[in-house]
Amino acid sequence: MENFWKEKKDWLNKLTLEDAKFIFDQAEKSYNYTMETAKGIYERSNGLLTLVSGVLIGLVAYAIGKWKDTPHLDTLLFTAIVGIFYFLILGLIFILESVTPSEYLLPGTNPEAYFNIGFFNDKLKDDDRILAFYKVEIINFKERIEENTKKNDRRWKMYVLCLRAIFFSPIVMGIAFGIANIAS
Repeated sequence: MENFWKEKKDWLNKLTLEDAKFIFDQAEKSYNYTMETAKGIYERSNGLLTLVSGVLIGLVAYAIGKWKDTPHLDTLLFTAIVGIFYFLILGLIFILESVTPSEYLLPGTNPEAYFNIGFFNDKLKDDDRILAFYKVEIINFKERIEENTKKNDRRWKMYVLCLRAIFFSPIVMGIAFGIANIAS
């Protein structure tokens, strides 16, 4: 979509003030949706972090207690250790990515961008200046929405991978138990 505005330049030049206001309002709604989505991803990932942390703490406590009582590697201790590494990796790779701060593009444009010769010259009528401001903001909104959506898509993928990994964790631990049982 790099050429989007080049392709639509004729249309952009035909905008009336009412057109620009309408498009701006819709762009603002779309932008706000990307920020609400980011918040939702963060909150859900935070819930997963709590779940994974609880399981991890439980497994570590079990492994320490088991080692304290029987200081040799048996099938249950081996399974607990595999679970510890599994959930530790799960938390570090998938969840921390989604709960660590991510720089989203903020709304609005720095005011100094508007105080330039492009907006305050003799060729641009005073009545057309606000329309030019709207056009700039519409273009900027498009870029912000695209960037924020890319970040959200990546974070959603990490969240879904984490959910799948949690779903398959009993299978992983069952396989670890089976291997340890066969090996002993």
